[in-house]
Amino acid sequence: MDQTTLPRPSAQPALYDLLARVWPTESAVVSHCIDRNMTTVAFALADGRVALVPLADPEPPEKRIRQELDTGRSSIRPRSKALPPPTLTEPLDDGAVRLAPSNTHGFLVAGRHGQIFRLTPRGQVLRLLKGTQPVFALASDGQGRFAIAQERGIVLHDEDDLVPFQALPTHCRPDGLTFLPQSRRLAIAGEQALFLWQPGSPPESHAVQTDGPVICAPDESWIGGAARDGGLWLMQLATGRVTVIGNFRAPPRSICFNTKAGAVFAAGAFRVAGWSLSDAPFDSDATGALRSGRPGLVLTECVAAHPSRDLVAAGMANGAVIVAQAGLPDEMMLRHATGAAVTTLGWSACGTHLAIGTADGEIALATFPPHLFK
Repeated sequence: MDQTTLPRPSAQPALYDLLARVWPTESAVVSHCIDRNMTTVAFALADGRVALVPLADPEPPEKRIRQELDTGRSSIRPRSKALPPPTLTEPLDDGAVRLAPSNTHGFLVAGRHGQIFRLTPRGQVLRLLKGTQPVFALASDGQGRFAIAQERGIVLHDEDDLVPFQALPTHCRPDGLTFLPQSRRLAIAGEQALFLWQPGSPPESHAVQTDGPVICAPDESWIGGAARDGGLWLMQLATGRVTVIGNFRAPPRSICFNTKAGAVFAAGAFRVAGWSLSDAPFDSDATGALRSGRPGLVLTECVAAHPSRDLVAAGMANGAVIVAQAGLPDEMMLRHATGAAVTTLGWSACGTHLAIGTADGEIALATFPPHLFK
């Protein structure tokens, strides 16, 4: 497996100051979403607002790199222009809304009381559905459908005409939804079971006690999430085989699959917890364990897998953000501790940008030069 070399520390200012665009919002950041056109990032705030920022960096780091003629060393100069402020909506609900990329333009937004909006990259809010009952989860499939989970079950809508065309009653409140990227099946996490549903066919039921979102590997080989007993559950989709990994210091509310490393990573430990999926931990938690980055005394809160390299980013409870290489102790400190936890973290599909949100209301986009990771 080709491996990536992390850059060594230098005497320059902290990487975060050089690479990241940072905006304060005065409200805790709960989640983020990148639109399908890869132009805009939406951050859901705890006060019901949504903050929108452009993904493209007007002063990308590669244009600020200079090389010293006498030594050949490269450095990045600081930004020279002030950042425009984010676009902020009015509160769309009395708490944080749920976000999903629209199949057509911008974002779909679900309020806790059932209203569904379309949010454009410029911040225009259009109400699509009037609320009738609370929405617990929201997902879109990239082909014109979106699904909402409510107390009575799952309802599929066509995003163009908004007509509900399929429904799946459930006997427990669903709190996690995701469309599988290739088959377009819908994975539904309930309190007592996991359902895999191909609309038009009866759902498959699996005895997995889930707690929160379902995450799917990009190649649709595995899905996983937090288990109700505080561990991590994984299902191999080809076989339906399930394993549950325990011994986390805190429930692993954030997990990710890294295709390059063939691995899964999870938050909830004092380092980036990970396992190789070529030697999956069906029989023992130690099987295939990957020790990535350095152990510490602070819990990881969020993890995000790079889409094309064997790298994983981790956001910590003290606000630090590191980038580690799968299975190796090397790590790069991107953001130093501030005291406020990192609450959301995710790479863009091109692997150039890392979105970051924190409990004290900071939103940021770190943009990496093409040759930073060798």
